[in-house]
Amino acid sequence: MSVQPYIQFLWNSKNAHGVHSPFVYGIINKCFYRKIPQLYNKKKDIPVQNINLNSANTLHKIVAGLQTSKLYVLGDKSTEITEILRISGEEANTRPWFFSTLAPIPSVIDLAYIAEKNTAELLSLLEDILPNANSNTVCVVGDIHTTEATEKAWEAIKQHPNVTVTIDTYYLGLVFFRPEQTKQHFIIRPFKNSIIDAILGIKNLWGLLA
Repeated sequence: MSVQPYIQFLWNSKNAHGVHSPFVYGIINKCFYRKIPQLYNKKKDIPVQNINLNSANTLHKIVAGLQTSKLYVLGDKSTEITEILRISGEEANTRPWFFSTLAPIPSVIDLAYIAEKNTAELLSLLEDILPNANSNTVCVVGDIHTTEATEKAWEAIKQHPNVTVTIDTYYLGLVFFRPEQTKQHFIIRPFKNSIIDAILGIKNLWGLLA
């Protein structure tokens, strides 16, 4: 397995018009295509190190769109991600509350963020959040296309028996635990771009006509 290039991701991706799941269509419109102001315009605007610009802005879209307030951060870059989520929550007026890893979680998690560099560690983090997750919980998986190891770990997450819906945004993966839905995996562009949308729209139309 080699690291997926961004151009390959774009070629395989869809926007809201190519999605036939009402649940995922709602997520896309609430988070990605709703007019949520971009929080960071340049990498230097991000107040922490080692966080990709598009990852930070995608996280902000998720927090603002889903109005998540009960948050849980585990694994790689947890300190940096906690700060990004705190800023996003305050900007979106969601009153962010972070559950501690040192005490039992008293209620359901709205948003969990997990990231690790190999499959075993990432699956272990997923197991940690399952007891406090429900159909409305979103689990965000970081850096899913950074290395061959993280891509392999993302594939393992998709196959987990408790995972029913995943959304690959290239920078981040979104995971949902909805036993009422059949297992589905989506590749979605999280940012609008009229030129890319037009080119890929022609490509998709050609596929339907061929």
